[in-house]
Amino acid sequence: MRNFLKKTINFTKKYLTIIIVAFLFIFLFICNNTAFKLGNELMDNLKSVATSFTPTTDLFDDGSEVSFVSYFFGMKAKSNNSKEVKYFYPITAQNLSTNNNYLLFNSSGIVRAIAEGKVKNVGYNSANEKYVEIQQIDGKTCKIEGLETIGVAMGDYILANKPIGLSNLKSYLKISLFENNNLIDISEIEWVN
Repeated sequence: MRNFLKKTINFTKKYLTIIIVAFLFIFLFICNNTAFKLGNELMDNLKSVATSFTPTTDLFDDGSEVSFVSYFFGMKAKSNNSKEVKYFYPITAQNLSTNNNYLLFNSSGIVRAIAEGKVKNVGYNSANEKYVEIQQIDGKTCKIEGLETIGVAMGDYILANKPIGLSNLKSYLKISLFENNNLIDISEIEWVN
């Protein structure tokens, strides 16, 4: 009888540990996936709030260095799938022009990252237009020029199709891609609809 109880207790201990470990892994897996999804959902919901404020960075006339918009638009989380690169159109508007070297849009609204990557540079181009450069995970650099408002800062990690700023009808939005500082024929890119 004593032997039987000992075996039962040992059996229970052995499988109880396995059950607890399995439960812990399932719990952590659910929390990890849920936290990422909830974070992205929260960021999407806050976009409308963020765009109703006037952003203030050193790229704007008020001289302040803090940006309310970049706080909400600047995505820090990395995608779980960094091998597959998908290209998204940066704005929901008719493509005004393509000359193989760049896309040109004339529309107002939220401008999104065409692919996942890290903000390499923000500033003004030679035509005194605001621009953002993103070093993408595929090694290419995307330059988006003609922004009215920039909602990201250098070093921010941006997921594909996430907001980086705003455009208006006063200037054309120009998107170009570079690889090793060489301009890429943008017509060869496969775009996600």
